[in-house]
Amino acid sequence: MKNSEALFDIPSARVDTESIMNEIRKRIEEKEKAGIYDKYNLAKIHTLELMDIEDEKDFLEYYLKAIKSTWAIDINDWEIVSKGGTLGKPALLLKKIIWKLLKFYTYRLWSQQREFNVQIANTVNAINKKFDAEIEELRKEIKERSKK
Repeated sequence: MKNSEALFDIPSARVDTESIMNEIRKRIEEKEKAGIYDKYNLAKIHTLELMDIEDEKDFLEYYLKAIKSTWAIDINDWEIVSKGGTLGKPALLLKKIIWKLLKFYTYRLWSQQREFNVQIANTVNAINKKFDAEIEELRKEIKERSKK
C-alpha cells in the first residue's frame, strides 16, 4: 500500500477527509522545515545513510557527530493542553496537578540522565581524540624509521 492510499473511507457529505489530510500534511511539512521535529528525533541514524558509509573512519565520525548532537535531553516543561470536550477543563486541571506532584522527581531524574549523557559524550570524544593523536604519532615514527 502506498502512503497516499487511504486506509479507510468515511462516507459522509459533511466530512471532507481529503482536505483534512492535506491540512495535516501541510502542517507537518511546515514544522519539518522549521526544524520543530529535529529536537524530538534523538536517533538521527537512518539506515539509508549508514548503507552509504563504507569506511570505518566515516562510520565512526558519523556516530561521534550523532552523539554530539543528541546528548542534550530537553528537560524543560511542555505546555499541557486541553483536548476540549466536556471533560477538557477538568482533565487539564488534573494533568497540571499530577505534573506539579511529579515534577520534582522527574526533573531530578532527567537532570541526572542529561549529566550522564554529557559525561559519556565527552569521554567518547576524548578517547577518540587520544587515539587519533597516538595513531598520528605512530605514523610519524614509522615514516622516520622507514627513511633510515
